[in-house]
Amino acid sequence: RQNIWENKILITSRFGSLLLVGIGSSTKSRPTSTPGTNSGNHNKMAPLSLSKFAVASLVVCSFAQLGVDGLLTNPIGVNTAKEGGAPRAFISRDIKTPDPVPEAGQELALDLMKTGRMYRYNVPNAESSIVSQCEKDIADYTGHKYCVALNSCGSAIMLMMKTTGLKPGGLVLSNAFTFGAVPSAIEHAGGKAVYVESDYNHVMDVDDLEKKLTMYPEATHVLVSHMRGKVGDMDAIADACKRHDVVLLEDCAHSLGVEWQGKHTGHMGGVSAVSSQSYKMINSGEGGFLLTDDPDIAAQTAVYAGAYEALAGKHMTVPGPEAFKDYPTTIPNYSLRMSGLAAAVIKPQILTLDERAEKYNKRYKKLTAEIEMRVGDHLSIPVNTPGVTRPVHDSLQFNLGRHFTEEMIQDFLDECSSHGLPVELFGHKTNARNFVNWGFAPAEDPLPLTAEMLTHACDVRMPLMWDDEDFDTMCDVICESLEAVISKTK
Repeated sequence: RQNIWENKILITSRFGSLLLVGIGSSTKSRPTSTPGTNSGNHNKMAPLSLSKFAVASLVVCSFAQLGVDGLLTNPIGVNTAKEGGAPRAFISRDIKTPDPVPEAGQELALDLMKTGRMYRYNVPNAESSIVSQCEKDIADYTGHKYCVALNSCGSAIMLMMKTTGLKPGGLVLSNAFTFGAVPSAIEHAGGKAVYVESDYNHVMDVDDLEKKLTMYPEATHVLVSHMRGKVGDMDAIADACKRHDVVLLEDCAHSLGVEWQGKHTGHMGGVSAVSSQSYKMINSGEGGFLLTDDPDIAAQTAVYAGAYEALAGKHMTVPGPEAFKDYPTTIPNYSLRMSGLAAAVIKPQILTLDERAEKYNKRYKKLTAEIEMRVGDHLSIPVNTPGVTRPVHDSLQFNLGRHFTEEMIQDFLDECSSHGLPVELFGHKTNARNFVNWGFAPAEDPLPLTAEMLTHACDVRMPLMWDDEDFDTMCDVICESLEAVISKTK
């Protein structure tokens, strides 16, 4: 340590930026080697005396080099690609960019961590619980009487069935087009999924629902999934459920903010679930809420989630003690509670839901109008069901024309990808939204309508943090990629 070299380390980032970190310096003599001698020292660097700042800098730079894609929300990319001399649009932003947590949420989470009281029940009363406050805000927003916060929307969907009388092996009719978490929740609850066709508007086909309810008179539940915020004919669905005496449940994971006939989605059935997973309208990484106006369902849910002994008293949006009966000793505790940290980052996001929905819808309207004008002969965009009084379009879906072959569809996906825009095909053999991939709950009836729709249905996220002009570029990439594919067939 007596002889220290003057060292400068150049760390080159993935994108060409240079960071110069000074490690130390000394005017004392440096180790030298005499030419022609073999001192054994000429290939060795003298020990370095590193300051805490230098060490921290090296650690940060190492992470930047190794994990930059996970740290940057808008990695740098080229602006155009030249093909045949003609410039092509190119997306240079990360399609996976989630909504950030507002500063207020960051501060709430930090304050909570300072106290260490992240467990929802480590509070003197319900009013001082950030989770209970969050439950009340969600219930007020959706117009429900009761709300229980959970660790995921999948848990909420599972408990919707458990608390409404689903028996082991009971049949649950659900959309053939949804995310794999929905049939997983049915399996988790001990039920057996029976799939109902989905149409080219990506919603449950009412005619097939009627057919399946007749085919399976022993079915006890219908679980409607509002996939990508698209709502089917809920009046007709509710009527069919009533006539066949089955319980109607709503998976509103994708429809927070969406209204049916002037009311928030989730009121047509007896119970509903919303999500706070990263790519939803509220973002806590993982999380969910069960919503209902039924006191018995709410009481059961709180106990299943982990309100043992008298802990239900630390909730603001569950019924009084009389509704809990003997549930704390007869219902198992699955420990599905939401943590205080998740609730802290969610709470301020609820205040901006309407503002963000308006921004999404404005961008979606412009984007879809332009796409339809330019390439409307080669695709169709799902339309909202009459009765949807407020949509929330936080992503874009479209169906490629039926004249597109499998090879043309793959060519289109490759064209988009090579120009910076990952477009997902719902019917891809690896997509978790394709029912053929649900080996744990396979379809036993043919689903030709859904199968054909999925082979042509495309999905693109619309990150809120992008700028308006980025969606002009998105439109260009989609349209130019379609035109490139079509030109090859002429």
